[in-house]
Amino acid sequence: MERYFSRIVFALILAVAFMAVPTSAKTAADVTDKETLKSFVMNAKDRLEHVSTVSGLFATLREFRDSKTWNDGAIYLFIMQRPSGPQGGEVVVFNAHNTSLEGTTLHVTDVDDKDVGHEIDRAVYQGDGFVEYKWDNPSVSGDEVSGEGRATGTSRKIGYGVGITLLGEDFVLGSGFYPDSPSAGSSDKKGCAIVATEIGNSSQSTMFNLLLIVSALFLAVSFKSRLEEK
Repeated sequence: MERYFSRIVFALILAVAFMAVPTSAKTAADVTDKETLKSFVMNAKDRLEHVSTVSGLFATLREFRDSKTWNDGAIYLFIMQRPSGPQGGEVVVFNAHNTSLEGTTLHVTDVDDKDVGHEIDRAVYQGDGFVEYKWDNPSVSGDEVSGEGRATGTSRKIGYGVGITLLGEDFVLGSGFYPDSPSAGSSDKKGCAIVATEIGNSSQSTMFNLLLIVSALFLAVSFKSRLEEK
């Protein structure tokens, strides 16, 4: 009887624990921070690595461009060819948001004098994959920059990239989000709305899970007591 009771309690606690595990970012709309950004890019990489034909690759890239699952507002995917030498060569072979950038180089300098292409490549192959630079935010007007050899905008962007081999060539698959985007809150409360929401949701989730655990234990104890009475 004791063993049966212990199994009931263990199963209930295990079920509640699984309910508390956060889900990974499956779509562009899920990207809100570095963790979900990385998850989003890794999901895209997994999708590409299951493609075995040229036609399948084209179909997948078309989906990356046309589907809001992969391209939603300021969150989109890009693919960059790895540099062939120290002088750059980080050619954009795919950009889901702006097709005019395809065929151009990311060997450009942002307003902080960062070489965007080199920084992305360095982050992927010498760092943790994350990189911060300035770029054009599709959701913001007035941050655009024009000029040869210059990055396209002045909005702060946090990117994440990962190496991937496609058709025998090495590329970088990446995406990014804009932490200072107006959708995240007003400028005088930068980030506060998101942080408050996350903390609030976390507290509510914790309390709910604790309530479930306590309720499960209470039911198990009551069940045990009834069995002993019999």
